[in-house]
Amino acid sequence: MNAVNWVLIDASNGAKTQDGSKLSPAALAHMAEAVGYQVNQEFAGEWGARANLRVGLNQKDIRPGEWAYVFLAKLPDAPGASAYHDINNKGVPFALCAVTTCGSLYGPSGVSVDVSHEILETAGDEGANLFANDNKGQIHAMEMCDAVEVQTYGKTCSDGTVVQVSNWLLQAWFIPGAPGPYAYMSREGLPGAVSPHGALMTAPGHGGNYQIVGKAPGAKQVFGAAAGAGPGHDFEIVGTRRHGAVPNWSSRTARRMAHKAINMSNPG
Repeated sequence: MNAVNWVLIDASNGAKTQDGSKLSPAALAHMAEAVGYQVNQEFAGEWGARANLRVGLNQKDIRPGEWAYVFLAKLPDAPGASAYHDINNKGVPFALCAVTTCGSLYGPSGVSVDVSHEILETAGDEGANLFANDNKGQIHAMEMCDAVEVQTYGKTCSDGTVVQVSNWLLQAWFIPGAPGPYAYMSREGLPGAVSPHGALMTAPGHGGNYQIVGKAPGAKQVFGAAAGAGPGHDFEIVGTRRHGAVPNWSSRTARRMAHKAINMSNPG
């Protein structure tokens, strides 16, 4: 699989995390290095994804073919949200992070975890429209981290800096009836790992760990969604989101939940 190219851009204007830290080119370089290791080592071994990450000079420093990850003080179109990823009207993925909602730069509730979370989830589903069918009447959004999102582990940079990144789901989690382990940290026996109790189940956890679940349309597998109009969507949140039970209308979560499922059976 060809590597995708991300550029990290600081547009936070000196905004502070909750422990008083500020972004800097050096901090972003540590995040780029740590998340790059995560994607290209353990995540690539399971999912085959590859990514190059670099730090941009400013908001205009986006090269052809790059996907922008922009850091703001707050997300004006998603109040209270920490980060989200989506696609623009040209089908190009992007991600945003609200620095002031993060506990620190590199800690378990840090900016680095949001970077990891959004980049892994974009790698798993660029279009934010893939679903796995549990063959019991429900479909589950193909989100790589949501069901274990409060769990993190450290990646060590070349200068010894330890940067926390997000736990993520293994392929077994998306296969009905498959045996565990279902998440990376559980498989590796890392401290803080709390495994989902089964495939397509949300891991126990307070103040986080959730998934988007909807009604299956009858086909054995669902690979896409079509936008629905108005209320009465087919999806709901199972678990507890870190930033409120009701997602902002503009977030990836809300856009998924506003979708109407359609049949797209696996031709194989």
